[in-house]
Amino acid sequence: MTEPKLKMEALHVYKSFGDVKVLHDVSVRVHAGGVVGLIGPSGAGKSTFLRCVNNLQPIDSGTIEVDDELIGYRKVGDALEPLGDKEAAAQRARIGMVFQNFNLFRHMTAVANVMYGQIEVLGRSKAEARASAMDALKRVGLVGREDRFPAQLSGGQQQRVAIARVMAMDPTMILLDEPTSALDPELRVEVANVIKGMAANRATMLMATHDIPLVHDIADYIIFMVDGRIVEAGSAEKILTNPEHDRTRSFLTAMES
Repeated sequence: MTEPKLKMEALHVYKSFGDVKVLHDVSVRVHAGGVVGLIGPSGAGKSTFLRCVNNLQPIDSGTIEVDDELIGYRKVGDALEPLGDKEAAAQRARIGMVFQNFNLFRHMTAVANVMYGQIEVLGRSKAEARASAMDALKRVGLVGREDRFPAQLSGGQQQRVAIARVMAMDPTMILLDEPTSALDPELRVEVANVIKGMAANRATMLMATHDIPLVHDIADYIIFMVDGRIVEAGSAEKILTNPEHDRTRSFLTAMES
C-alpha cells in the first residue's frame, strides 16, 4: 500500500522567548488525511509548536514545510528570507487553527464570524461566503443559531462556530490547540463529536491536547513532549497502551487519575 502524501514536515525546529528555550530540536511529520496528537504536561511546548506551524510565531532555526512549501520563509540562494506580511497571511489562510478560547468576534453573529475570513482573506463575495458559512455551520450542528452572537451561545457552541470558521476556509490542514479544555464535560462531548467527524472525513489534523480519550479515538500517531523536547513518538496504540519511557507512563497514569 502506498504511503499517503506528506502534508507537513517540521525538521529540527528550535524556538526561544528571550532566555527561555521552548522548543528543542522538534521534528514532526503529518501525512495527508492523518491525525497527529501532541500530548504532554502544560509548558511542554505543544501550543508554541502549533503557532510555529501556522507562522504565528517565527522559529529560530530549522524548517517547517506544508505541501512542500516553506512556512514563514523563502529560499534565496542558500539563505532563508522571511516572507512579507501579505504572503505570510496567505499561508496562514491555508492552515486553519482552532484555539482553546474560541477567538470569536463578540460583535458578530455566528454566521458573520464564519463569513469574515472568507471575504477578507479569500476574496469571496458575501453571497458565496454566506453559502459556505451556512454549510459549515450545518456540518457542526448549528443551523438555527447562525444569527446568534457569541454571548448567546454556550461554550461548546462557540467552539463549534470556531471550527466551522476554519472549515469554511477550505484549509489544507487543521491545527487544534486544546479544543476541549475550556469546556465542561457535557459541552466537551459535543465538540469532541465534531472533531471525530472531521477525522472520519479524513481531514488532516495536528492537535495539541490533554484530552486523552479524544486523542485515543482519532489519532493515528502520537507525540509526547516534555520541556520542549519530543520524549517519545509512535502509533496511538503503542504510546497509549505500551509506552517505552517512564515519563510517558507517569504522565498517562496521572491523566487517568
